[in-house]
Amino acid sequence: MGHSRLCWLSLGVVLAGTLIVPLGLRGVNVLIRNPDAAPSFIPSVESPRVREPFDAEVVRTLTESRPDYFVIGDSMAGTRIAPGHLSRLVGGHGLAALLHPGTGSAYWYLAFKNWIVNAGLRPRTVIFFFRDENLTEPLFRVYPGSLDRVARAQEPVLNEILAARMNGTYVAVHDAARRVYQFDRTRAWLEPVLLKAPVAWSARRSARKKLLDTINNNVFTLEALRPMAAADMLAAGDDALDFDRSLPTSVLPEIIRISKQSGVRVAFVRVQRRPSGTRPPVQSEALQRYVAKLGAYLAANGALFRDDWGDPDQPERIYEDGDHIAREYQRHYTELFFRKNPEFFR
Repeated sequence: MGHSRLCWLSLGVVLAGTLIVPLGLRGVNVLIRNPDAAPSFIPSVESPRVREPFDAEVVRTLTESRPDYFVIGDSMAGTRIAPGHLSRLVGGHGLAALLHPGTGSAYWYLAFKNWIVNAGLRPRTVIFFFRDENLTEPLFRVYPGSLDRVARAQEPVLNEILAARMNGTYVAVHDAARRVYQFDRTRAWLEPVLLKAPVAWSARRSARKKLLDTINNNVFTLEALRPMAAADMLAAGDDALDFDRSLPTSVLPEIIRISKQSGVRVAFVRVQRRPSGTRPPVQSEALQRYVAKLGAYLAANGALFRDDWGDPDQPERIYEDGDHIAREYQRHYTELFFRKNPEFFR
């Protein structure tokens, strides 16, 4: 056998082994898998796991109260809007705040779809609060369990969006590999083992639990983290601010589609990042172009848009940590918001 032929044969054996050997993990997955774990509603991102149930109690409460207005967002809305006060300002028509710290546009989309529109509610306006490029970055703050409360057993549209954002033109290849090799199921049991490995190596068995408890209860508690003057979300790079490229693989078109189909008007508020004294925060040229295109897109699709950037009534002194408004100024912002956005409440 010639040397060249032997080299090609060896390469073929290596490639075949690379493709075939991992198939053995399918058997390991059957033996080790958690019997309570189920395929995720977003399998492109999450491995099979035990999930928290959909929060149907929220739907029951909203169905009984039937608010005319909704506010959806994370702590950006939570530190700015005093829901009870805003409800009084709108004349007793009723307002519900669906706020959850540490969430992103995927959560807000599911809350709008599953808690409001698919629940048969038809409010006058649903108002989304966001920062900069959040509306077109669906992977922001998507991690295991973060969407459970608002997600149904299957969320094929969201899964398709996330897969396209993660894998681009290789979506079909990635999905086929996942089904063949079941690497998501392998990750479900292997990840916890790897995460615990540093503790296992650095402490004896009898001391492991104590070490973990110390880390979780003392070192990384919320109270141990100091407020930061800098914003808690870094400014995006120019790639993330390419509106035309980001829009198709975001949840924003789906929010707009559901709004048009249901007749529920949507409004979007871009909050102002932390200013410097009375000067508004600096914006890059890419961010300015992004916001201009976002505003044009929303207007063309019948959505309302408010950009808080440059508002002289929002100086640095009313901010607390990062981009959050201080608690004592929450009613102040709420009144400003109501007065400056009458079109939201018609």
